[in-house]
Amino acid sequence: MNERISYEESYRRLQERGHFPEKAVPPVRPRIPSIHDEAPLGISFFRTFVGEEEPGLVEDIANMTLPRTFFGRTEIRQVSFKNTDLSESCLCWNDFIQVDFTKACLAGGDLRASHYDHVLFINTDLSGADLRGSVFDACDFTNAATKAVKLTRGQGSLLNLSESQCQEIDWQDEDGEEPEGG
Repeated sequence: MNERISYEESYRRLQERGHFPEKAVPPVRPRIPSIHDEAPLGISFFRTFVGEEEPGLVEDIANMTLPRTFFGRTEIRQVSFKNTDLSESCLCWNDFIQVDFTKACLAGGDLRASHYDHVLFINTDLSGADLRGSVFDACDFTNAATKAVKLTRGQGSLLNLSESQCQEIDWQDEDGEEPEGG
């Protein structure tokens, strides 16, 4: 697996691809992002589209360093986040379709209230992430790190998780409060 590029280089590459207007690299936020954060906002994708619409094409956002990134009300389709650091990011209220998070870091992230359709979480670090209130259709969690992941028992019954993954999960009876921005 390739090494991750720096946060600054990751931002510049996303700029080159037209995701952000030319401007200075925003600072990494001091905590998990929220819809109510004030400037500087860090890296954000809000009410937009990220990826490719043409079948067979994949937008490559692999091997990047993008901690505490905000995704809200966004469609993310046919994107590779392989080996990308998205730790402590907010991924609430989104549609992830044919996305590859293989060997990515989503540790400590907020992944609630989103739809994940044909998403790969193979060898993904989900430690401490909150997945409650999300729907997972045809997703692959092979060898994903699930220590302290918040997941409801109802969700878990629909996922193909290993025995060791199930033992590490912080099982919840309810979805809890909806995340902000819904």
